[in-house]
Amino acid sequence: MQDASSFIQPGTFRIRQADQAAALQNLQRGCPKHMVIADYLKNPEEFARTRYLARAFELLGMQCDVDGGDLLLVPFEGGESVDLSAYYWDFIEDLAHEETPGSMAHGTKVAFHEAGIDVEDDDEHQEVSQEADDFIREMRHRMIGLAELDALIAREGSVDFRDNYNGKTPLLAACESYRWAISQHADAQMEDDSDEGREAKADAAAELAVQAHNLQTVLQRNPDMAARTSDGTDALGFATESGSVDFVDQLLAHGATVNAGALQGAVQSLSVDMVRKLAQGHAHLVGPDLLVHACVAHSAMPTKLEMVRYLVEDLGCNVNAPVTGTIHESLGSVRRMATPLMAAALTDDLAVVQYLLEAEADIHAVDVYGNTALHYCSGQTWVSEDGPLWFAQDDNPKVIDLLRQHGADDGATNVAGRTPADLFASRRA
Repeated sequence: MQDASSFIQPGTFRIRQADQAAALQNLQRGCPKHMVIADYLKNPEEFARTRYLARAFELLGMQCDVDGGDLLLVPFEGGESVDLSAYYWDFIEDLAHEETPGSMAHGTKVAFHEAGIDVEDDDEHQEVSQEADDFIREMRHRMIGLAELDALIAREGSVDFRDNYNGKTPLLAACESYRWAISQHADAQMEDDSDEGREAKADAAAELAVQAHNLQTVLQRNPDMAARTSDGTDALGFATESGSVDFVDQLLAHGATVNAGALQGAVQSLSVDMVRKLAQGHAHLVGPDLLVHACVAHSAMPTKLEMVRYLVEDLGCNVNAPVTGTIHESLGSVRRMATPLMAAALTDDLAVVQYLLEAEADIHAVDVYGNTALHYCSGQTWVSEDGPLWFAQDDNPKVIDLLRQHGADDGATNVAGRTPADLFASRRA
């Protein structure tokens, strides 16, 4: 038998529905007796009596995804939990089936392709010189000169060389840093007029000027506007995420083309003007995920409801269209097949939840894990034994009451056997 610690690759192994009863039985029989696992299993009583394999994994500090009736192990995410997978893997190894090598990466590329995005293979990125690598890394921290950029272009043969760590071109590095500087500058404008506040504003303005200069310098050498990071983000994607229409206009003037990723970034920035600009002539890019991306934005953003209304009433987004992939945000994860209502419930956005319900959002819809909107705002959509990964916002009680008034079921059970009532009780424990 292979060493478990080297064998397990969470996220690439599937436990088929027909094998789950045996897998659960093996875990319940073996884990409490295991010298290491027993010390970390914080709720052995519930572990022993649960009838849900997904819940057993939760109690072992590991999440899983769902594909039809099958469970997929997802990567251990760290935090305060201890990764016990190297130990309990022995109990389920014969019941876990390895996915076709590369299938998950292939699926990601297919998703990008369907969205009109071409993504290069990492293997196609050749290593550059140390000088070029250092140059891209330093762009975040200093003003670059055209002469030094030209010297590197002559050495590397193109302005589109990539650093050896993140695979970013000078254009992508400049756009990412400029996006960050725009955000910092906006935050600084909220500072008071004290000495510290004025200093923060001055520092942010100086940083913004540096990054604007760097972007202009790179653009003078006509870089590839379609170049993308390993996660599929291009220059226009960084620009739309900044919320700056001027930044977007600048890249469009240099030949950037509008794609689904850029439109998604504009939605996430909650800039209705930018979405309106990009959507003109590109209605085919309006996909089912856009509304969920708007609804999962932080509720404190004043333009959130305006964006949701625009997407529904002007762009025709379906209030019940499920998201095609998991969305990870600071307030938590929106699982595959989640609806806009679930995303709004996660953020405890009372106004958006009210609007979606009035627009006939399905109160009983479930995501791939079996969570309803009430699961999303009653606690976490899973329970961490080391404490919550999600925290209620100010309007949480009102959102819960509103969902219940519209018929939300406190007894609805997800694939881990957890109800909204369970989640609500666990966060109060």
